[in-house]
Amino acid sequence: MVTVPSVGLIRPTSMRMVVVLPAPLGPRKPKTSPGCRSNETESTIVRLPMTLVRLRAESMRRLSFWFLPLTAAIIAALTFGAGFYSFLRGDTGSPVNIVSPSRVEANAPPRAMVVPLVVGDSLARGTGDESGLGIGGRLVDELRQRKVPVKNAVNLAVNGARTRDLEQQLESPNIRRLIGESNVVIVSIGGNDLWGDANNFRSAPPRDPEKVMGEVLERVTKSVRTIRAANDTARIFVIGLYNPFGSAPMGRMLTPFVNCWNASLLQRFANDPNVVVVQTSDLFAYRDRLSMDRFHPANEGYALIARRIADAL
Repeated sequence: MVTVPSVGLIRPTSMRMVVVLPAPLGPRKPKTSPGCRSNETESTIVRLPMTLVRLRAESMRRLSFWFLPLTAAIIAALTFGAGFYSFLRGDTGSPVNIVSPSRVEANAPPRAMVVPLVVGDSLARGTGDESGLGIGGRLVDELRQRKVPVKNAVNLAVNGARTRDLEQQLESPNIRRLIGESNVVIVSIGGNDLWGDANNFRSAPPRDPEKVMGEVLERVTKSVRTIRAANDTARIFVIGLYNPFGSAPMGRMLTPFVNCWNASLLQRFANDPNVVVVQTSDLFAYRDRLSMDRFHPANEGYALIARRIADAL
């Protein structure tokens, strides 16, 4: 429909209205707005004025990060200071005397079974034996070949050990316990005392060889008595000396001293039927059974020493 005004040059325009019907017809273009929402964490800054606000969780974290280590450091410093002050005053408590018993309780070795233990120097350790068995390991093999029940040997020997080293080792309660649990103890000691740099038997005999051998023999005797105190029924095998310097310029002169030493060992332990002196000088006198270092036995030498111990059991 067109309306023609009586006055004016503008023609009025008619406009169509959009009617919003209720549901279910609904609006043609609905508009949704989010409701009220809130932050889970507080703001870290507040304007007007510019005031920083720290979160409670972060404050606790920073507090634990700095306060706890600082508190521990202060407590440690106070404890150290108190202890140091007590030390200066001499108030450190009363001393405690710990007496180590000469005999340590140990489990008795099983009957009808050989339980060997080896102590002493490098010869006892097995230096020069390419198989690594030494006297103890070869004794175990020899007895097993003879169908004798035997446990693996425990080797406590130390390369380069002298009589004083063995005395100190035997003071340990653990060592005495192991001795108490064994029934065969093999001891090789004294060679380094006689052939070492202090006495220098290898280059020339000392001025008073009997005195030197007597002092070493006393320390060997002390070690054997310590072993006997730890185990009064064990068989103790003391390895005698041999002359490893037969080819040296002064080698032949050492043979009488070696024989004298071995005779002294036999005489010293003659009254103890459970102490056996294993002679070795003849094993190396007529045949070269030394290892590459020309001092310790080789494989065959160790096997022959172990065989002599097995024969005496």
